[in-house]
Amino acid sequence: MYLNSNLLSATQAARRQRGAALAIALFVLLVMSLVGLTLVRSLNDTANAVASDVLGARAQFAAQSGIDAVMVELYPLNGTFDSSVCPARNTIEPPVVRSYSYTALGLTQCTTDIRCNQLQLNSPYSGTHVRLIAEGSCQGGEMVYSKRILVEVADAIK
Repeated sequence: MYLNSNLLSATQAARRQRGAALAIALFVLLVMSLVGLTLVRSLNDTANAVASDVLGARAQFAAQSGIDAVMVELYPLNGTFDSSVCPARNTIEPPVVRSYSYTALGLTQCTTDIRCNQLQLNSPYSGTHVRLIAEGSCQGGEMVYSKRILVEVADAIK
């Protein structure tokens, strides 16, 4: 009878604990799902941040390339200043004088708009002051990333 009473107690205890394993399994599944979702979100945010950094750097390089191209036009090697590239300064925001679209590897889907104006300096200074503003922009999916560079140069300031 001692054996039967232990067997009966074990059977009753097992009946009382039937749903416990299911509840524990559901809890573990829920916790693991939340951890997995958090990791996926973190990886997605990291991927978006890397894409923004890369496209921002490409936009910066596109703007710098545009500045370099216009500077070569303004100040040709073994030549004199070409005043026909930039109009005289008469507004705060210079007009767009050049637009570039790039096909080179690394700058595909990038464009640059160059704004430029010039000002003849008055006494006691002499020479020409040129303001260049380059806005490079690159498209990545549905987003457009842009960078602006301002360069001011002058020749023969005394």
